[in-house]
This record gives sequence, C-alpha cells and structure tokens, in this order.
Amino acid sequence: MILDITGVIEEGMWNYDYPYPEINIKPLPKVDWVDGEVFSEIFEGLHSQTGTYLETPAHYFGNNNSYLLIDVPVEKLVSIDCTVLQVADYNIEDLNNRPAITLEDLLTCEGAEEIEEGNAIVVGTGWGKYWKHKDYLNLSPFFKREAIEWIISKKPLLLGSDLARWENLEKPEGFFPAFYKADILMAGPFINIEKIEKTKCKLTILPLKVVRTSCAPCRAIVEY
Repeated sequence: MILDITGVIEEGMWNYDYPYPEINIKPLPKVDWVDGEVFSEIFEGLHSQTGTYLETPAHYFGNNNSYLLIDVPVEKLVSIDCTVLQVADYNIEDLNNRPAITLEDLLTCEGAEEIEEGNAIVVGTGWGKYWKHKDYLNLSPFFKREAIEWIISKKPLLLGSDLARWENLEKPEGFFPAFYKADILMAGPFINIEKIEKTKCKLTILPLKVVRTSCAPCRAIVEY
C-alpha cells in the first residue's frame, strides 16, 4: 500500500503569518522568443515552508551554524523505517482552544514500545483532514515539552506529524533548543496519517533540491 501524505499547494491555502508570502500560481506571460504558444506557471510567493516541508537544525541555529537541506544525502530519505503513533482523531468543530499532546498520549499509542534508534517517528492526530479549514493553523494541536523530550530520548532520524504548529506560541513549552540540538530532522505537516493502518511503515520524503536553505517543500509517501 502506497499512501501520499503530502498536503496540496494551492492559492488560498493556510500559511504562516507575515512576513511569509502567500502562494500565487499564475500563467507565464507570452514568450516572445518562441514560435508558438508556451504553457507554464509562475509559483509566486513560494517559500521554504510552503505546504509539507523537510527541515534541518539550521532552521533554528542559522545557515552558517548547521548543515543545510542539500547536505542531507538523498539515500537517507528513501524508505526510512518509521513508527506511526496515532494519538487522537480531533474534530476541529469541537475545539475552542489548541489541544496539547502529552507524554501520556504518546506512551499509550500502539507501537510506542517498538521505536528503534535512527528510525522516523510520525505522530498522527487526524489534523490533516482540515488542511483547507480556516482554523487549520490557529487551532492546531501542539506538543507538551515532556512529549518532545521523550521523543528526543528515542534518538530518531526524523520526527514528522500532521500538526501545523508544534509550539504553543502564547505559553511556549520551550522544547525547540533541545530538539534541534539532538540533530533530528523535522517534517510535515502531513495529511492522511489517520489512514495508515499499521504502526510500522516505510517513509520516503524528497525535498526540492535548493541551495542555501534549511528547509524546502517536499513530496512524502509511506509504504506499508
């Protein structure tokens, strides 16, 4: 079974606040130096965290203080052994505030005891169903500090989720310094995680081959 877990990039989609630009997909003007019509598009406003993306610790430490995305060998990103933790299946219509993912939530997931060092971990909450919802970003679940600390202790290659915003910006948990210091790749936000029927799968995540960046949009699939 092959499942695409990549969110679609389109006009009007969710986006991080200013100064992040908004995507605008528009046709290429007439090409005067070609005989006949040319059909192509300009992706205006595309940035390194548009849609589903992959990220290295340089996003936190700076491009001059860590390795960049182009430095990650592509063979490390193909068919990664992955454990899927299905935490919840939130209904956005029932929420008034952002729910927190706790350590207990992770420990009670099927597959939590099967995580192996150097593998990927993907946390699912059903949030990918709301990719096009107006409150997708501002009601996104977030991680509690102890939950991330437990994940760090598992020494994964990569942590991904279907969450749009991992941190609680109003009252920060403050886990990012430890997370990035642990040299873990960050991936997401994903869709369709709730459709993965097993706790073990293979994750392939291939970012655009762009220089001078810590992160870039990618295509991600799982096989199980």
